[in-house]
Amino acid sequence: MTTKKSVSRKNSVAAERKLLGFIDRIEEAGVGGWAVDFDAPAESLRLRVLIDGVIADMVVCDLHRDDARLVTQVNSRIGFYYVIPERYHDGLRHVMTFAALDGADVPLSSRNGAMTALNFCLAKPTRVDATVDGLAGGLLQGWALRVDERAGTKLGGVRILVTDGGQPIAEVTADQFRGDVATATGGDAACGFSFYLPEELRRPRMRLQFFAMPEHAELRGSPLEIEFPAAPSREQITALIARTDELFTFAFRLKQDLQAALPRERYMLDDYRRWAAASLPLAAARAEARYGGVPQTLPLVSVVCPVYRPGIADFLAAVDSVRRQTYENWELLLVDDASSQPELTAAMKALAKADKRIRLLPRKRNGGIARATNDALAAARGEVIAFFDHDDLLEPVALEVMLRARRATGARLLYSDEDKVECSGALCEPHFKPDFNYRFLLDINYICHFVMVDAEVLREVGGLDPELDGAQDHDLLLRLCERLTPGEIHHVAEVLYHWRKSASSTAAAGAQAKPKAVAAGEAAVQGHLRRRGLPARVKSRGGLTCYQVEWQFPAKARKAAGVSILIPFRDHIGMTQECVEAIRKYTKDVPYEIILLDNWSSSLEAEAFITAQANMPDTKVIRIAEPFNYSRINNIGVRAAEREYLLFLNNDVFVNEPFWLRRMLDECLAAPKLGAVGAKLLYPNGTVQHAGVVLGVGGVADHAFRGLAGSAPGYMTHAMTAQEVAAVTAACMLVRKEAFEEVGGFDEESLKVAFNDVDLCVKLSKSGWKLVYMPDAVAEHRESISRGDDFNDEKLARFMWENEVMKQRYADALPFDPYYNRHFSREGGVYRELRLLRPEDA
Repeated sequence: MTTKKSVSRKNSVAAERKLLGFIDRIEEAGVGGWAVDFDAPAESLRLRVLIDGVIADMVVCDLHRDDARLVTQVNSRIGFYYVIPERYHDGLRHVMTFAALDGADVPLSSRNGAMTALNFCLAKPTRVDATVDGLAGGLLQGWALRVDERAGTKLGGVRILVTDGGQPIAEVTADQFRGDVATATGGDAACGFSFYLPEELRRPRMRLQFFAMPEHAELRGSPLEIEFPAAPSREQITALIARTDELFTFAFRLKQDLQAALPRERYMLDDYRRWAAASLPLAAARAEARYGGVPQTLPLVSVVCPVYRPGIADFLAAVDSVRRQTYENWELLLVDDASSQPELTAAMKALAKADKRIRLLPRKRNGGIARATNDALAAARGEVIAFFDHDDLLEPVALEVMLRARRATGARLLYSDEDKVECSGALCEPHFKPDFNYRFLLDINYICHFVMVDAEVLREVGGLDPELDGAQDHDLLLRLCERLTPGEIHHVAEVLYHWRKSASSTAAAGAQAKPKAVAAGEAAVQGHLRRRGLPARVKSRGGLTCYQVEWQFPAKARKAAGVSILIPFRDHIGMTQECVEAIRKYTKDVPYEIILLDNWSSSLEAEAFITAQANMPDTKVIRIAEPFNYSRINNIGVRAAEREYLLFLNNDVFVNEPFWLRRMLDECLAAPKLGAVGAKLLYPNGTVQHAGVVLGVGGVADHAFRGLAGSAPGYMTHAMTAQEVAAVTAACMLVRKEAFEEVGGFDEESLKVAFNDVDLCVKLSKSGWKLVYMPDAVAEHRESISRGDDFNDEKLARFMWENEVMKQRYADALPFDPYYNRHFSREGGVYRELRLLRPEDA
């Protein structure tokens, strides 16, 4: 076995086969002709139809053609007619080729002579509605919709030509997500475009024009005149940026200004296709740098694939993606789940004949995906099992990269990142996953594809459960979690799997495409928690295959624990009183005490408030007459706390529903090694202020989903699901007192104001404690009212000092948040921007 040689027999097969095709009918509706395999002239040839290099369909050459028989002297039933799908009636040039079922190219000719391919361009009457927004952060941005008045559609995917002085310099596709445009126009949200002008094309002054093609219609806002700094200016800016970390007060704002002025190559999440083209070819090299070589002994990998009535073109592409694997010691088990489609059956038989590593396992009766997969598992000979769907695609290095990781980590269950593939072959909607996140897996099957498991472990836990079809993979993963330790589950942070989008697939339509999957998922999670002895009720979130776990611990368990709520304040009495009254009004089912930490309040109003509060039951007031030091104030409060759990709460946070604290405490009761829980905090306008903290972004850390609508799911449901995170904010953070004291509490020497909560969370993690973001505990946060903005000139030097303390203290941790995929940028903007990782940075 060699990992550098791809599995490809196409050229040798084409050389051996005697194939011929003839095109004699070309019209707007379709293409007709005939094709023959002279090695098997009595059989009707099955052709792959490829459009723009992507398998679009399969056509059978079984139409009667007497005229062709006279030419070929073979069977007359060799004709075909292929109807060109509507999606290619887009006014663009497309290229059609044909291949035999095994992939061998079919040479074409026509009345005009030999031809390598058939080019066609089909259009329908439309107009273009499009705008250039301008230049932002080095990216030229805009949007375009092709409007079909007759059909009532406004679709993205418009091709945009960019010219400079009349000379073309770029061509981009307007297919990036623009929710604002969709709202304003009622059109397709996938209509945005962005273009990064490469260094070699820049001139000090440029006049760019933007045209929608093929109409050559100029966009609104075009032409666009822009200026770029000359090379000496860029060098000066770079030198100044390097000095900013030494300049404290001056540095922070200067660095932001200069970074905004200095263009850099950027890959926004909506620009995934461009990122994928640059990054996916580096996956094998990154894996080698990260994991080392492939195993010395080459395990057989059994790729199990249940098959039930896929689109024939998609199925052929799926099988091709397995045959092209750089790792060659595999078997592909195709389980025909009684599809009852002769053409599909014939295709599978032909593929199995062409490659002995492909095994066909037909079922007499349709049993569903679980039973079909179980048949494959029972027949599998491999040491390792890989799960594969009948119309999806593997990256050519998928098996190789996964096996490198298995060898290096000793993991027995591995999963990769994934994306989706359009019918055109375009990649979109990447799912960049966290490292193993058990709490997240309870709420949603975030692991999904590509999964590889040791066969021995699969046999121990049993196959898939047919009663849970639709969520059978979620159920299996949960059962594997019962068998394996977290250290035996490994996330391979590479996009190795492309999930096919089709009209009927969950990939395209979400949970509503397969409504039974919702109930099956609820049952899978409920059964798993029952086996673990955890009392809970599981229900779908909004009818999605995403679940809310409501723990059902008895009241005596919460009563035995109890919570001490610590609230620092200095004056701002009206706000502090509102905060405290909301706690007393809404908090149910949890015994608590309130500890008010008065940091040198001086107003008459404060004295009256403190006196009244001190007379309230389960309430303490501690006066701390010292300069503001958040860490020290809370450490003093902890020494007076009598309950098992500590809730650190800002006086500008307001609760408004009864079970906010119960939900946070229940998370701790469900997991003995859970050290802290953070709530979802919303600004007064209902948008997110905190939905977990991500390490390393912007230098030290940043809040996830700041500014997102409070009810929005966020990237891959991260804003709406419970999950393990690297850090949470102390504006509303429940901490197990035992864990807090074990790690020494807040750092009151070096981190008096900023990052003390992040520091505490990192210390907890390093000591083996978990942290969870709980989206169902929601409160309003009127951030920074009590002590102003950290980033004014007076306080900036202190902030920069604390920033440097964190960067030096946790140089090994900040860049590597295990719950934030390594392919996301650390420059800023959580879940918005990607970075291109070179092998040396892997």
